[in-house]
Amino acid sequence: MGTGMGKTLLQAGYQVTCWNRTEAHAQELKDAGAAYAGTPAAAVEDAQAVIMMMWDKKALDSVLTGDDGLFAAAQKGQIFIDMSTQLPETALWEAGQFALKGAHFLDAPVHGSKGEAFSGGLWIMAGGDKAVYEQASELFDCIGETHHYMGEQGKGFAAKLCGNHLVSTIVAALGESMVLASKAGIDLNELVSLWMESDFRSPVVDGVGHSMIDRDFAVSFHLRTMVKDTELIRNYSESIGVPVMLSNMVHELNKVGENLGYGEENASAVVKVFEQMAGHVIGQE
Repeated sequence: MGTGMGKTLLQAGYQVTCWNRTEAHAQELKDAGAAYAGTPAAAVEDAQAVIMMMWDKKALDSVLTGDDGLFAAAQKGQIFIDMSTQLPETALWEAGQFALKGAHFLDAPVHGSKGEAFSGGLWIMAGGDKAVYEQASELFDCIGETHHYMGEQGKGFAAKLCGNHLVSTIVAALGESMVLASKAGIDLNELVSLWMESDFRSPVVDGVGHSMIDRDFAVSFHLRTMVKDTELIRNYSESIGVPVMLSNMVHELNKVGENLGYGEENASAVVKVFEQMAGHVIGQE
């Protein structure tokens, strides 16, 4: 995701300096013209805006804290933008630490995956000071198809968790429906075509549906990442007293899939869990 956003910014004429915990993972971005820094602190020196895209809170902590971390390196007036998926309380912590240095912070996670990151087609939701959001809007225009101001600090992360609640439930329901239809002897391609003409047509139904039919589980969004995100949804919902029964069930299904060895595959591989329970593999009518 970070590589895609960085290349999009380079193509738009921005100067980009990058850093990755594994330098080899930054090679594509380096080859595209980005400078590479040896530490997070060095990467943000004199930068106007800094984008963070980290897998989980542990990875984020490793970039933010310590002598070479972003909290220590932050300069007055810089805008730090966390575009990963985190808990709203994490945004409050980040904002508070950056404010100590006179820097600004937005929690601005994205919907979309690798394809949208490389094409500048992400959908961005931002939380924080609205004036800072407006300052960052030109940047968001470059890497996103749309961007939306969701409210005060933490609201961007909260909006992302709500969206991931929806998409994770759709993917699981689609897997269950596809196994049901396949065992009933229905032509799955024809069925997805019907669904895409109906009121519940969606790029998720189309893309994930054909991923399941074709048994193409090449990764655009890991199943293990879906497990991580549904756990965040569960933790956040409990913290504000909202039951999320569907999400909790999907979380357990995703964990079963991960435990069965599908974690490194695309999230659509959750269909294999339903296949095992049904004793039927899609396409074997």
